[in-house]
Parts: sequence; C-alpha cells; structure tokens
Amino acid sequence: MKTNLLFLSEQLPYFRIVAKRSLPSRYLHLAEDLAQDAILKAIENLQKYDPEKGNFKNWLYRLTQNHCFDAIRKMDKMETMPINSNVIANPIEHRDLDRSDLRKIRKAMEFLSERDRMLITYRLIFDLSGKEIAAQTGIPENQVNVYFKRAKERLQALCKAA
Repeated sequence: MKTNLLFLSEQLPYFRIVAKRSLPSRYLHLAEDLAQDAILKAIENLQKYDPEKGNFKNWLYRLTQNHCFDAIRKMDKMETMPINSNVIANPIEHRDLDRSDLRKIRKAMEFLSERDRMLITYRLIFDLSGKEIAAQTGIPENQVNVYFKRAKERLQALCKAA
C-alpha cells in the first residue's frame, strides 16, 4: 500500500497524458486539473484496488479515464448561452413597433407555455438558428423548427385577440 502511494506521487505526467487522451479537443484545457483530481481520487480509493483484478497502472488508467468522462458528461449537461454579438449590440429592433404593440406582445407572451416563450426568445430576440436552439435545449432541430412555427402562430393569434 505504501509503495502504491509513493508510486502515485510520482505519476502526475502519466495522469496528464491519460487525461489528454481521454478528453475531446474542446476540453483539453482541463487536462491538468482533471489529472490532479484523478490523483486525489486514486489516493482516496487506494483501498479499493484489487491486485487480482489487474495491474495497478491499468487501474489508474481506467480511474483517470472514467474521471475525465464523468467531467465531460457534467459539462455537456450544463446549460450555456452562447454570446451573440447581435444581442449585445442590438437586442431588439423597436423601429417598426410602437409602445402599445410592444405591450401587446409582452402580454401575449405571458399566455404562452414556457417552451414557446423560450423558443420565441431564442429565435427572435437572440437571433439563434434552429441548430443553435437545438444545442441549447436538447430538442432535435427539426422539432425546434416545428415548435417555433406553432409558437409564433399562437403568439400572432394572441396579439390579434388583444
């Protein structure tokens, strides 16, 4: 056990290599942190290592690789909002709308479902494409387009009724 702990303390370069191989290119900047986390995880779980099941170095490899895969899964689940320069520069075009029209639209939006409001906001205010919205919401792109069309029709009907 003591020799394994000594071995672990000397293996940071090995952990880095395994982490870099396990991560997609967009996450390579996290390899150093994940390698250090994997060392800590290996130290914490050292008592779980069973020499009968395999080589110690193979156990370290799988532990590091699984730690990287878990981190990727967590990051892929995180909701992110891409920065769109159009949103910052000009969030909404108000030129053709007067205040009463904007009030009607805001009031009508309150009667839409959460998904419909989100789709309209992403498409019309943030100017995201169907593909970008699909990436944000997890809804397939073709369904995003259908849902958006229906949401827009509902919003138009609500605005006419107001």
